[in-house]
Amino acid sequence: MGQLLNKQICKKPFLAAYCATRLALACMLWGGGWAAVHAQSADKTEVDTTSVAYKLKYLPKGFSNYQFSFYYYNNNNAYNLRGYEVLHSKDILQMKLNPAGDDSYMVLNAGKGTNTLRAYDLKEADSQMFRVRCQQYNPLAFCYASDARGFYVMGSDKQVHVYDAKRHVETAAIPAMVQANRLVASENGFYLALSEGKNLEVLAIEAKMQRAKLEMTDSIKQVCFSNDSRWMAVLTADAVCRIYDTRNFEVAKTYDALGLATCCAFHPENKYLAVVTGEHRIALINLLNNKDRQYIDTKGAGMMFLDFMRDADERMLLAYNTEFAIVFKPVNFLAPNRQVMLRDELDSKMKEWLKRMDGESLEAYNERVNEETRMKQISLFETEIATRMAEATLEGITPKVGNYNADMQMLTLEIDNMPNIYVSVPANEVQDFMEEGELKITQAKYCLNEKDEFELVYTEVVNPRTGKKYVFDNQERKSLAYLENDDNFVPLSQLQLSQMEEIKLQEIRNDILTAAKNENVISDHTSIDVKTQVLKENDATGKRITNYEIGVSYTVDAEYSSRDDFPAGHFKCEESNAAQAMLAVVKKALEGEMAKYVVPSKGLKVSITGMADASPFSHTVNYDGCYGDYEREPVKKGGVLSAVTVGKRTGISENDQLAFLRAMGVKHYLVEHIPSLNAMKVNYETNIDISDKKGSEFRRIGVVFTFIDAF
Repeated sequence: MGQLLNKQICKKPFLAAYCATRLALACMLWGGGWAAVHAQSADKTEVDTTSVAYKLKYLPKGFSNYQFSFYYYNNNNAYNLRGYEVLHSKDILQMKLNPAGDDSYMVLNAGKGTNTLRAYDLKEADSQMFRVRCQQYNPLAFCYASDARGFYVMGSDKQVHVYDAKRHVETAAIPAMVQANRLVASENGFYLALSEGKNLEVLAIEAKMQRAKLEMTDSIKQVCFSNDSRWMAVLTADAVCRIYDTRNFEVAKTYDALGLATCCAFHPENKYLAVVTGEHRIALINLLNNKDRQYIDTKGAGMMFLDFMRDADERMLLAYNTEFAIVFKPVNFLAPNRQVMLRDELDSKMKEWLKRMDGESLEAYNERVNEETRMKQISLFETEIATRMAEATLEGITPKVGNYNADMQMLTLEIDNMPNIYVSVPANEVQDFMEEGELKITQAKYCLNEKDEFELVYTEVVNPRTGKKYVFDNQERKSLAYLENDDNFVPLSQLQLSQMEEIKLQEIRNDILTAAKNENVISDHTSIDVKTQVLKENDATGKRITNYEIGVSYTVDAEYSSRDDFPAGHFKCEESNAAQAMLAVVKKALEGEMAKYVVPSKGLKVSITGMADASPFSHTVNYDGCYGDYEREPVKKGGVLSAVTVGKRTGISENDQLAFLRAMGVKHYLVEHIPSLNAMKVNYETNIDISDKKGSEFRRIGVVFTFIDAF
């Protein structure tokens, strides 16, 4: 039975690798594992943390993965983690899995005079899908686009050739100065980094222009972009890593003495950078605090690959290789990026604060909301949020008596892992602090500093020996300096404009809902939500722009959802009264109050989300092909790039397909019923959201429009 199961699994190498790795991770979740390692630093040591090591049959030359599905290759073969040969091909230079995880990959092979680039299907060994036509040049390197809709090929003609991944035909060519042997695309799709020797060139893909030409001090080992594309790390053979700000491609931080400096990877929260510094050591560098550097000591040598990922329980893992193993190491001991958490909640609270309250006159609103009161409110919210975060994180803190400045009558109180605080103490009371006895911190308020550390901004220190209270108050410090100086800070006038237009959208929504209810099309249990937002960013050329975001979605109460929304197994917008009402709001807004943002040739990103519940399929649902057939179509599922295949011939048998077709129904409506959008440079993004619960209330759609450089 075991041999039969092994034979069946090996027929599908993609499934074999996935199942094998999930088995390893399951062992880790159960508390077992094959290799235990620990992280340590001068200040902190992590012990008894279990890792999982997956043994490799062959010595690897390189790796490629989609989440937990790993493949590796040597000169003439490629394997999955089970050691099953998925490809036999001579002189492999590069191998990369499709970033959408659609069971395909591409391989670049060296040839006599001419290299070859081919795409393969993972479902069968040695199953070639197509060969990339490179008749006018020799392909030297390649990489996929971050959205998997295309790929880039470095040519011997000193051009980067841009290909459509579906039709595998060349669509553009970008001149380059560096004849690269490695290409790396940024997550946001803006940039392509070309490296060879000491030389690095960064291209703006859409603008087809050079953004930066950089020469390093030694040969380049690796280039990688952060998850938010804000930073670019360049690791060189002289043990130096330079972090570049992609807004201007100037060096923001430099780290040296990194040992072997073999490879590096950004943590998804962009706070840490992992670097292989020795045969048996990985450094975890805190990019916000130079004093925080931790280490992982490994049992095996030969590391050439690093990647962060989350498991099914949202635990953060660091994957790395040794000579004959892939290791998955839990790294939840790393501190979260609290600045991002605080900023997200602060933005949400400020958005509510900016709204004009019911019954509030315009005069009263302008008095309550202005630049001065806005900054004060930001400071109040910041302290409130940071204090709550600190209380949930920190254990009881006890200050220790430090130095006393007799001239200023200031006593220093030292607190572990925090900056010192200073309280005013008369000279005749200093001796009261010399006696043994714990000082007590009360009424504590915190902030986050630029190092992402908690810092006291207010507290009342009580000396229990005398009962006297001493106040430390630093609340007048410049609030949220790292945010105020950030170019993302949006002027109040634009935020107020956004709020006023959101009110207009709500009026449109109310009119359409009232009419639909009067016609008995939907019930009082359907609600449509409209939101607006102003966003600052740099475009790919470095220009500072302001984008305008309009989001429209709806909810239906559970007991009425089967009446107002999609019935089970249905996906067409006309089959959901709630969806039709939502799209009517969109049409009226974009052809009326919001038409000023619909400008021909300007950029527009349309992010559509289709949703489905967890109800199982008892049979295949017919699909009439009304939205077209899709094979390995890139989508984002739960924020992770994935792929969906659905067609008229095979029908619908998965909830992923249902959710996808609901999203396609929205796209079809926009193209057919709001023709003015077609004159814009529209980039459609498809998201699917599959609930783990059953019920018609989870079968919905939503859409977000982001007008690029709107103001």
